[in-house]
Amino acid sequence: MEDESEGLFYLGVGPIAAVLLGMALVPLRSVTTASNFTFLFLALTILVAEFGGRWPAVATALCSALSLDFFLTQPYLRLTIEDKHDIIAFAGLAVCGLIAAAFGSQRSRRTADLDRANTHLDLLHLSLRRVEEAGPPETALADVVRAVRGALPVSAVVVRDEQGHVLAASERGPSVPTAAHALAAESLLASGDGGFAPRGQPFPPDGGRIELFFGNRRVGALEVWGNGCPASEEDRRTLADLARAVGAVAAAHRTLHTD
Repeated sequence: MEDESEGLFYLGVGPIAAVLLGMALVPLRSVTTASNFTFLFLALTILVAEFGGRWPAVATALCSALSLDFFLTQPYLRLTIEDKHDIIAFAGLAVCGLIAAAFGSQRSRRTADLDRANTHLDLLHLSLRRVEEAGPPETALADVVRAVRGALPVSAVVVRDEQGHVLAASERGPSVPTAAHALAAESLLASGDGGFAPRGQPFPPDGGRIELFFGNRRVGALEVWGNGCPASEEDRRTLADLARAVGAVAAAHRTLHTD
């Protein structure tokens, strides 16, 4: 949600900045040719692509070309061009701006993917450390549950034992009912109607349940409620791996309370 709102912000700011830049350069249009101004518009497009993504950068590139035409090429304050060199500058700015937008947005996406991967690794590292550490299993599960909400697109997380008793829950966990869907541990698809695709679709908002096993013995369930944001393939894989670690902790809880 934060990335989406940031993209909308730059979708508005980028084109406005292109218009304002054209207006600011008006006093200089008699000093040099319009083609020399294209570098400033390209720099603006690259900045918007870096921080806002593809579509804000595309909008900025198109508005930059129009701003160059309207404010800085003769006849001024008209969307027509007299000089063939200005036509080349206009076309070159439009094409180079779109190229910069495409490559800049790919870099932003790769950076976002890398940040997400690091977040997933931190979550798995925490869960494995809690498996290894001595101490009450309930404390370990509580730490993992809190970390899940910060790393994955979920609004609530609950861990239950094999009898259905709550072992750990996020802040909203105790206030939500039992998860409505059974999820396959590997693909995290809803069983039955098959209503959840492996790519892009959020985790079920009315809850999905992953059965926890340790040593071929069922030891409980991990329940998650989606927050409406898309769940990528990496999100689903991380949750499936996390369920294995949670299963080990739940098994320790079961052993502790049956001995």
